[in-house]
Amino acid sequence: MYKEGEPLHALAEYLPKSEHGNSQCVEIRIPVQFATSSNRQVRSRQLWGSDVYTSDSDLVAVLMHYGYIFHTIPQPIPNVAEIRVVVRPLPSRSHYVSTARNAIRSRAWASSAPTPCAYSVDKAWVVTRTGNSYDLRPNALSLPLAAATFAPSHLDRMMTRSAVGPSARQRLVQEMTVLFNLANEPWIKYSPSLICDRGLKPHEWTAARLHTHVLYLESPTQRYEVCKSFAAPLSRKNGDNGGGEGVKEVMEETFTFSRCKRGLSAKMMRKIGIPLPPGEKKVEFDGLSWEDFKWGMTSVVINGKAFEVVRIHFMRIEPLSDENTEGMVNQ
Repeated sequence: MYKEGEPLHALAEYLPKSEHGNSQCVEIRIPVQFATSSNRQVRSRQLWGSDVYTSDSDLVAVLMHYGYIFHTIPQPIPNVAEIRVVVRPLPSRSHYVSTARNAIRSRAWASSAPTPCAYSVDKAWVVTRTGNSYDLRPNALSLPLAAATFAPSHLDRMMTRSAVGPSARQRLVQEMTVLFNLANEPWIKYSPSLICDRGLKPHEWTAARLHTHVLYLESPTQRYEVCKSFAAPLSRKNGDNGGGEGVKEVMEETFTFSRCKRGLSAKMMRKIGIPLPPGEKKVEFDGLSWEDFKWGMTSVVINGKAFEVVRIHFMRIEPLSDENTEGMVNQ
């Protein structure tokens, strides 16, 4: 059990007995009241090292440095009972480096009298008061887990709207949050509702919108492009009137999913053409049907591979003009 201000020197007991042995991982439970910015060890920056920390480094400060939890949480998180952490005891080192991550700079340390051991964090998760558990993800790149917004994403408000009439019932509707993309331009926060078909008619389907638009998705660090493509004719079939009036080619509508090499601005994208030219992207999947895209709450899964999505934007197809082509050749 975590105790504020108490070093983890006891982890030395779980080090391997021989040189070729493996450390025994240890689970430590942190009561939720300590996982806040008011923790005295966090405020005094009691942590030394990076990825591997001294045994007298405070575990809550380490989790905030890793990015498992935010360093700006002022009060205990509601409905959370505790945070559980699996740490790996490691032999002590002669020196530890200092790094700045997630608005916290760890301390460097070099001494001829090292601490009894060191440790790293293998896993962390929260346990709610109802017994449910949710894994936490580290953020070692020091990039924000949610991009800068007009309103912080964790403070999305619920508006109460009522229909007209005395017997109308009120309903809660979540406000839309606007995020800034990799080019610092406003895009819409991703939600599966933005991908859902608008009706039962084909022209109301999202796939139909891609006849005239290109869909762009972004994770915190990467941009992706979804555009329409066509495969070769798959089959031929007779006319629908049954009179044998010739044969009609059937083209399968397919889509291409690509990874953009740069987060270009909208102005630059229109200049070089939408969809982007081959030199500006790397095709991840081609010949996809719309059913191959599995849209989740925070990601899209394609052929078993998940891609994180936090922002979404549709842009109208604009082929590269002759004028822009000449300009690019001159450059």
